[in-house]
Amino acid sequence: MRMLLLIVLLCAPLLYSQADPVLKPAPKAGQADIADGEEAFEAGRMQEAVDAFTRALKAQPKNDEVLAYRAAAYVALGKLDDAMADAEEAIKLESAFSLAWNTRGYLRWMRGDFKGAVSDYTAAIAYAADDRRVDTGGRAQMYQNRGVAWQDAGNTDRALLDFDTCIALQPDNPAFYENRGLIYVDKQLFDVAFKDFDRALELDAKNARGYVNRAWAARLMGDFEQAVRDYSQALRLKPDYGQALIGRGYAWIGWERPELAKKDFESAEKLEGFESAAQVGIGELAMLNGDASEALKHFTKAQLLDTWSAPAWQGVARAQLLLKSYKQADESVRVLCRMAPQNVEHWLLCAEIQEARADWEGAVAALNRALELTPGHIGSLKRRVRAYAKLGMFSAAMGDVNVIDRSDLLVGCVESARVSLLVGGDSWKRSVLAYLASAKELGADLSALKDDADFASLKDDPEFKKLIS
Repeated sequence: MRMLLLIVLLCAPLLYSQADPVLKPAPKAGQADIADGEEAFEAGRMQEAVDAFTRALKAQPKNDEVLAYRAAAYVALGKLDDAMADAEEAIKLESAFSLAWNTRGYLRWMRGDFKGAVSDYTAAIAYAADDRRVDTGGRAQMYQNRGVAWQDAGNTDRALLDFDTCIALQPDNPAFYENRGLIYVDKQLFDVAFKDFDRALELDAKNARGYVNRAWAARLMGDFEQAVRDYSQALRLKPDYGQALIGRGYAWIGWERPELAKKDFESAEKLEGFESAAQVGIGELAMLNGDASEALKHFTKAQLLDTWSAPAWQGVARAQLLLKSYKQADESVRVLCRMAPQNVEHWLLCAEIQEARADWEGAVAALNRALELTPGHIGSLKRRVRAYAKLGMFSAAMGDVNVIDRSDLLVGCVESARVSLLVGGDSWKRSVLAYLASAKELGADLSALKDDADFASLKDDPEFKKLIS
């Protein structure tokens, strides 16, 4: 919805009449159809608008503005191929037609071609400077469009620059502050995110979405009480707000009030479009209770309700892992990774499943993808150290240990001990204990090693017992 409104505003140019009030020439052929199309468009009767503009184009086949208007109507009807054809024809007729470039940018964005969308929005912005059909508000919306495309392309820094420009052009538009705030949340810059969300709500205190955005930031910060307050305010303004019910359910979970979370998920389940998300939430409650079988039922139901729900597939894979249904878990997580290959959590879950299957090559492959997305992540490097060592690739394992050393010497000492133990067993015990002693001196808490399978051979060693106590 965030973009559909923009496309209606920006891709429907004003159709100017050039009639001279003195000479009063005869109406130009097709003008009546254009007027009918405009009226139908503004009333939301998009098929009627398309029909009227089609008639107008028979009389005026080279009218780029009518093509742009019909493209916008096609977008509203979901006929994206027809919309693309009209937008491209309008650009051919008038290469400096900024609104047509904006429409094509939106269509590329819809198809997941974010770089192409950025290119078209950039052209739209450039041509808008000399386009009488685009006012300051229209230019601000174009910058917002490009900011969204930059964000989806993974370049949040460029997105921030565009949202800054939006705000400079229209400082009283709350949506621009919300969008910039969400970027700051992605960057985990919560203090500045809250300033933007607060400003958005100052400008429009009755905007339920604004409270949901601020609640989301509070949840990520672990301030579940604030999150519940904001979700509740959103629901006072809009009682059937499914996103707020789902969000508050998770905030209740964080606040350790599962009975209230269940009520919210059950309420959301009654709302059209939120049935799957509600089942995922109920499944998460079952996971918290340690009932993986019950959780799997709800996650599977969520899958059936929404085949493309990544949270549902992720829940299924996690439950199958806990139930030791490793083959099924592997199949589920592979679908999940194909659905959202840029989500590092999915690759880490894939690695966890491969580790449980003792498929160390598979674990390395999944961890490689995770580290492409988050280079230098210590947790992923630690897991790859172990996987390499299990494969007997000790040089590669020590290569990762050296990378860890540069960021966290304490963790590096523990992982050096792990690799040494897996290399040589008892014959390397002195080196293993020396590494652990160094970690202890650096302040490491080694108590978790008593349950670490890699160190099981040392469980009766007096010095090891002392180090982990």
